[in-house]
Amino acid sequence: METLFGAFDFTAALQSRGVDLAALGAAYLLFLASLLVTLVVFTAARAYLVVAPNRHARDYAVYVTAVLTTLLIATVLENELLPSSTPTLQYVAFPQLALLIMLHLWIAYRQEPWIIELGASAIAASAAVVAVAGLTTNVVRIAHVVTLLVFVGLLGFLWLKAISTKRGFMRASSIYIGSKETLDASVAPQKPWLGLAQWVALIAASVLLAVLNSMLRGRGLEQVPAVDVALESGLFILVTTVVCSVPAASYWLARKAWMPELTRFVWLVWIVVGFAFTYGNYLSSLSKV
Repeated sequence: METLFGAFDFTAALQSRGVDLAALGAAYLLFLASLLVTLVVFTAARAYLVVAPNRHARDYAVYVTAVLTTLLIATVLENELLPSSTPTLQYVAFPQLALLIMLHLWIAYRQEPWIIELGASAIAASAAVVAVAGLTTNVVRIAHVVTLLVFVGLLGFLWLKAISTKRGFMRASSIYIGSKETLDASVAPQKPWLGLAQWVALIAASVLLAVLNSMLRGRGLEQVPAVDVALESGLFILVTTVVCSVPAASYWLARKAWMPELTRFVWLVWIVVGFAFTYGNYLSSLSKV
């Protein structure tokens, strides 16, 4: 047993990835601050806003979940492929990201006004706390700025499509009743395969992404091997298919029907998978410089 721990120093492995008492303490303080701000925003939202639990609210939850999952993947890739002093995304943020993912999966599964308000409040509070902390400590990086802008955009989408003030809701001239309160028609379940146009688009996008990945490895466009491109694009599609088959099969077993909006889900998974490969190659090229 001593030999095993001597061969692998778990504490050193954590410290090399930025997981030490100082980082854990800072992450805990940010988490507490986010909870307090979430409570304030949620209380204000319950008092002054009206939320329509429509399809757009579910879309918001799905997109936020995809962004947060991408953040988790980017964090792993940065900490495993770059030198210990370089990563801008830290492992200590994993618990908060996981909590936000579970909350928005809950929204996607069950659209209720208070749950939607809680999820949006948590995202707004987390973004605000991280922005303030980043500015005051002068550690803002491009990854943080892009992520915060994406969250602001998603919150804006939710506001336009599913949220109005109580004052506007009570006014007879409000457009809220016609555009937000009415639930959209349910989406018919799809067949368990994509149409020809979708397959052509998916294959073409996978080939282009495989070419980009090859170029990120340092090859010129004329040096990209066709066999490598074919294998890697096939791998993109295979991983996407495997990941999508789990919820699709689960939905069918539970309801004896194929999950609705399967096409959009396939593309979301493909984007996350493609990002993992592309960002991994980009970081590998940086580590060799």
